[in-house]
Amino acid sequence: MAAPDAGALAPVRPVESPNELWEWLRLLNRRKALILGCGLIATALMALMIAQATPLYKASSRIMLDTRTFKVVSTEAALSGVDTLNMGAIQSELEVIQSEFLIGRVVDKLGLANNPEFNGTKPPGFIDNALQPLRDLWSTGISTLLAPPPKPQQASAAPAPARTGRPAEDSDPRRRAAIGAVAGRLSVTLLGRTFVILITVESPDGTMSARIANALAEAYLADQIETKNEANRRATEWLEQRLAELRRNLQVAEEAVAAYRRDKGLAGSPEGAVSTQTLSDLNSRYTAAKGRRIEREGRLIALSKASLNPGELANIPEVSGNTTLAALRIQDVELTRKSAELSSQLGENHPKIQQVRSELASIRARFITETQRITLAVRAELDAAKSEEDELKELVDKASVVSGTASQYEAELKQLEREAQSNRTLYEGFLTRFKELREQQDIQRADARILAYAHPSGAPSSPNYKTGLMAAFIIGSLLGMAGAVAAEKLDRVFRSASQVEEATGVGVLGMVPEVKGPATTRSNVVSHVLENTTSPAAESIRAVFTAISLGSLDRPPRIIAITSSTPSEGKTTFVAALGGLLTKMNASRRVLIVDLDLRQARLSAALGLKDRGGTIDEYLMGIKTLEECTRRHDLSGVDYICARPNTPNAPEILESHAMKAALGVFAERYDLVILDGPPVMAVSDARIISRLADYTVFIVQWAKTPREVVKTAISALMNVTNHVGVVINRVNLAKHARYGYGDHGDYYSRYRGYYGSGADMAASAANRPALKLASKKS
Repeated sequence: MAAPDAGALAPVRPVESPNELWEWLRLLNRRKALILGCGLIATALMALMIAQATPLYKASSRIMLDTRTFKVVSTEAALSGVDTLNMGAIQSELEVIQSEFLIGRVVDKLGLANNPEFNGTKPPGFIDNALQPLRDLWSTGISTLLAPPPKPQQASAAPAPARTGRPAEDSDPRRRAAIGAVAGRLSVTLLGRTFVILITVESPDGTMSARIANALAEAYLADQIETKNEANRRATEWLEQRLAELRRNLQVAEEAVAAYRRDKGLAGSPEGAVSTQTLSDLNSRYTAAKGRRIEREGRLIALSKASLNPGELANIPEVSGNTTLAALRIQDVELTRKSAELSSQLGENHPKIQQVRSELASIRARFITETQRITLAVRAELDAAKSEEDELKELVDKASVVSGTASQYEAELKQLEREAQSNRTLYEGFLTRFKELREQQDIQRADARILAYAHPSGAPSSPNYKTGLMAAFIIGSLLGMAGAVAAEKLDRVFRSASQVEEATGVGVLGMVPEVKGPATTRSNVVSHVLENTTSPAAESIRAVFTAISLGSLDRPPRIIAITSSTPSEGKTTFVAALGGLLTKMNASRRVLIVDLDLRQARLSAALGLKDRGGTIDEYLMGIKTLEECTRRHDLSGVDYICARPNTPNAPEILESHAMKAALGVFAERYDLVILDGPPVMAVSDARIISRLADYTVFIVQWAKTPREVVKTAISALMNVTNHVGVVINRVNLAKHARYGYGDHGDYYSRYRGYYGSGADMAASAANRPALKLASKKS
């Protein structure tokens, strides 16, 4: 029988990207039972552990580092205290307070090595005994694999360099255990941005906590004073040895100075100074004489050049300052001018011109004679300057020889004197430091002071019941959240139409909600749907048929097959409810339900029948007529033909010509024929029935049927027919609403009052079973 084009019956909708924040909130909401359960379990375990735990009491003492400079005498490096402006130095002091050496002193002072609370001899509690097997397993197994290579045992906090030389008493195991216990219960911190150190001790005894904190503070101050005294003693001993050595060096240096003076004849003699002064005066005089000689040589050279060019004689001081030469020059100028005038007036050979020229030659001759006389005088001065320079140079050379020997002696003497003075200065400095240290021995003080002593606490500091239970609940809830996420990731069932469409590629026709009630029989579910025709379940079933009908308006399907992937998915119940509802809502519509599940045959149970009458196999084999096999349901008026369980040769019956002829007869007599087929994964009958039908409705139970099974079953159906639609059945509306998919199932849960009287629905739900079906996502 030809099937209509159902390609548009249930188109696959595009998947929209979800809001991640809403998805996480919905996940937490639907898994809140798991999350709260884990939180409550963790809280209960924490409460049990707290109940078995020993109360601990805290006590804190305060030490303030002294930032003031306290110096009676200057001792600088040897007795320098804590640099409170250096954060590294302050952190080092915190480590000193936590050092094994200092804690050992407190253990010895308070006798904690004999205290069972600290020496490890106290019997374990209930929780410790319960956890001991796990500890043994860890220590013998996993810890062996994960443990790092063994390292030398070291204290929890390294002592300061000044304390490293002190021996530790490690022979007593109880003392070592007590030191470790105190170190584990000790906390040393800076108070904010101040120089106040907070020493906090926690133990089962509040008084003992206060005693340990106070003893540790006092031991720290005493250790500072002892450290300074030790440094003072060592520095004093070293200075005594060094002073003896410096004294010997100073004596040797002074004796060397005296012996050199005596050997070189410098003891009380000022010859060296006189010789040096004389050499200095001679050098000055020699330099002056040399300058005068050079100056006269320059004048002589200038006069020699000027004699060749008389015009330059005016620039020479000896010439320009001579009155005779000045008068001669004036006469020379007058006669030169007069000769030029007469030459222009009388001619070159005129007697007057000859007379003027004769006078001019006489004047110039006198000028040269006078110049030569000046030159001879300058030359005489030059000779005298050279003689003086030579004499002074000879004296300087002689004085240099004498002064060189004296200077060498004097330099060597000054070197010896400097060495002696250096030894004297070094000796005096060490002597001063030695006296300061000797004076400082009796006035040592610590670089800190106790600001506040610890007092016993009236209330235990741990266990903190409120914080512990809250933390346990939070941790448990976080583990629950992790479990919820893991459960969501491992969830392999369908909960929404979009999930089915994305996984199978087949459109979802609708989602039918669950009908809740105390009864679980199929007949009660069908009765509920038929009696409450405005309920969400009834509306969703009608919506499925509407989707099938509207998918092909030119030729609606006349034969519809209903199947599922596995048994117990509500397939037969859906068939009975669909057929009965369509007949009850429209009395003129003729509907026939045929049970073709020849293996189980549960249609009679779904309709609440005690006698199934004639069966489909009897009709096909001609044993009974159609009228004898067809019955009518009293509540809805739908016609039905039941089947016989475990019918032999079921596939042969379904593939027979009689089956095809019977379907033709059914389609002629009825407006709609609904075939209740077996599960696809159970037998091959479902594929035969789907090929005979115009349209196949595939039932998927909400949150139960595995995805892989559904995909395999639909793939098998698609090999024989292309007209398949999916119905998600038995949807739990309360749980479905937590997912917030926004499909029809979500609206059924939100607007239940829209579908019928709330009181009527509540009364019906109190007396009838559950049908889980969901409508199509919008």
